[in-house]
Amino acid sequence: MGNRNSDILYEYLRSILYDTEIKTIDIDELDESFKKLGMGMQFLEQTVTELKEYSAALSSGNLSVEPPSRENFLCENLKTIHSNLNHLTWQAKQVAKGDYSQKVSFLGEFSEAFNTMTKQLSDREASLKKEIELERENKKLINEIANADRLTGIGNRYYFFRKADQLMHEPSKLTFCYCDLDHLKHVNDTFGHAEGDWYIKTFVKTIKNYIRKTDIFARIGGDEFCLVFPNCPKDIVADKMNKAQAEFAGEAIAMDVSKPYAMNFSFGIVEIESAAENHSVEEILKIADAVMYEQKKLHKETI
Repeated sequence: MGNRNSDILYEYLRSILYDTEIKTIDIDELDESFKKLGMGMQFLEQTVTELKEYSAALSSGNLSVEPPSRENFLCENLKTIHSNLNHLTWQAKQVAKGDYSQKVSFLGEFSEAFNTMTKQLSDREASLKKEIELERENKKLINEIANADRLTGIGNRYYFFRKADQLMHEPSKLTFCYCDLDHLKHVNDTFGHAEGDWYIKTFVKTIKNYIRKTDIFARIGGDEFCLVFPNCPKDIVADKMNKAQAEFAGEAIAMDVSKPYAMNFSFGIVEIESAAENHSVEEILKIADAVMYEQKKLHKETI
């Protein structure tokens, strides 16, 4: 009789452990002395079934699955893993947002791999930021080089036409001033280009004393310079340039140096209503150049 009970319970245990569909038992088929063991195995069946279902859900990535009750002692380790995975998921989301300070210490070898990954991501982001900043600085430098006159540091021809064209499309009055540095060829030919460079830079330094940050000042040729004064009337610009001429003419004396040539420049001024007038920048400069040339005729006699 004992062998019969043992066979029933053994087959039941085997089915609990290995069968997809567990073959249940009828406790009443067991002798009285085996019924308690049979009921214990029924509890085991419930816990193992919950264990299988719980582990299957976790292995498929279903972290929202409801954990088994406290009574299921077989699932304690799985519950710990479940809790750790939930926390790890939250940490992974924080890392995805750029928080590389997240560290894992509860998953053994995986912790080391995770922490190494976050450090590498942090280092890579820092490296990318440096590369982006360096690229931004390089672009700025290239732009400055492309737009600046190498000798004087003011705008070059490209810079002038680009900025002037932008202002032409804005609703503001513009006053153009075309300047020509007198006797530059004579200075270069007679005293050398180093002296000519000093002459040019001294002119630029003088003009800077009479312009605002919003004004455009550029060198568009060897001895040709252009200025644009937004919202500055022609008479005020003329007054500025006359004062600049007087200062420039006496600059050598002010610097306590003697120069064997006259220091001067000629200028022509044109005032327009910006986009209201149908003129290109080139056309305006031609008009200003013609006005400037009338003044230059008076300066040709003085060298």
